[in-house]
Amino acid sequence: MWKALLILATLLFLLPGKAEAQNTKDSIVETMLIRAVAMMETGKVDNAIQHLEYIKDMRPADDAINYYLGAAYAMKGNFDKSEACLKAAVAADSTNVWYKDALASFYLNTGRGADASAIYLDLMEKHPKQYTNAYTLTLMGNKKLSEYQDSLAIDYFDKALMMAPDYTPAILGKSEAFRMQGNVPGFFAQVNEMVQNPSLNPAAKCDYVNQILQHIDYNFYSLWGSQLDSLVAGCAKVHPTDSSALRLAGSWFYGTERKELGRQYFLRFEQACPESLEAQYLKLQVLMDDGATAREIIDQCENIVRIGGEKNPKVMPALATIGDTYHQLGQDNNAFKAYDRALKADPGYLPVLNNYAYYLSLKGKKLKKAEAMSKITVEKDPDNATYLDTYGWILYLQKQYKKAKPYFKHAMLYGGRDSAVILEHYSKVLEALGEYDLARSFRILAENKKEAQ
Repeated sequence: MWKALLILATLLFLLPGKAEAQNTKDSIVETMLIRAVAMMETGKVDNAIQHLEYIKDMRPADDAINYYLGAAYAMKGNFDKSEACLKAAVAADSTNVWYKDALASFYLNTGRGADASAIYLDLMEKHPKQYTNAYTLTLMGNKKLSEYQDSLAIDYFDKALMMAPDYTPAILGKSEAFRMQGNVPGFFAQVNEMVQNPSLNPAAKCDYVNQILQHIDYNFYSLWGSQLDSLVAGCAKVHPTDSSALRLAGSWFYGTERKELGRQYFLRFEQACPESLEAQYLKLQVLMDDGATAREIIDQCENIVRIGGEKNPKVMPALATIGDTYHQLGQDNNAFKAYDRALKADPGYLPVLNNYAYYLSLKGKKLKKAEAMSKITVEKDPDNATYLDTYGWILYLQKQYKKAKPYFKHAMLYGGRDSAVILEHYSKVLEALGEYDLARSFRILAENKKEAQ
């Protein structure tokens, strides 16, 4: 404890009268509170907290002490204590606007928008002149929207937009109100206005448009497809080099069978962001869809690895694809080298562990190594039919038929019946166990599945 505090404590002990002692106690509290606030302003937050905690023991329900202690803990990143103190300040003086404002700001800055909104709406209703702004008007609009009062919601959004024409939450809120009303032309007009505004964040725009695209059905697309196209193309036109806009446009047109137009946007994406792994993976997907040669696919995967770095987890799918492609070419030695390379970067990458183990089993080589790798996959993803099949098949090859059977039975519950290979493998396990009738039925299922394919 500081020397000054020891002196004050000694004075307190020597004072004889109760009233005088109380006055001295209050004086200590006020003096230390002022000092603590000064310390916070000069960055001595730890010292401020020590002062504030000391006087809080004297007056635990004091609103000002809790308010400043909440602010100090927030500055130190101790959010649990900060929230507790700010709530105590509000409880001690529920009429203090600044305490409520501070608690609302705390909630907003810690990702608790709903809690912040509740406080701001209360402040808006009690102090309309002070708290009527685009933010609170939009909150009120969203509140009315949640109560299915669409017209009132639109009124609030319009008021917010009069104050701040580019306020994205109000624009999105108004578009949602039109959508809930079933006013599709109004909805598209509002969203298009947002799309055409170059000052709005392009990523936020594209995210909203993408959400629209994710929730449409064929009937809606057949009626409003041109308007959807216009929104997507509009984002890319207003933001011609933005990755989110070009990715959205490429994915939309490519996915709706306008592949050439989609490729053009993907190419623009790659040109605008040549070091983007996402752009390079999209290029890889297009190459594979277009029937590119194995060499072209391997070269593109190597390009992804070069850009991302050998140990970057994001390049693991590219490393896995290199191995898979070499296997398809019948070059298993190169495939196994590629898998070893991938597992050096990430020893627990399940797709590589599974494929490596399965392809070793097909060659009848290193079955113990294959079993060890495959075992990891079923332990980490026990309901994956493909992994269960691989592990069960490796056990079968090692003549561990009884041990293999439960894995195939489990695979049947999680999609195994949709695979001719898994059905055939299971029939062989059953046959090895002498369950001939059941083996025959699964063999027939496998043959039927092959014919259907």
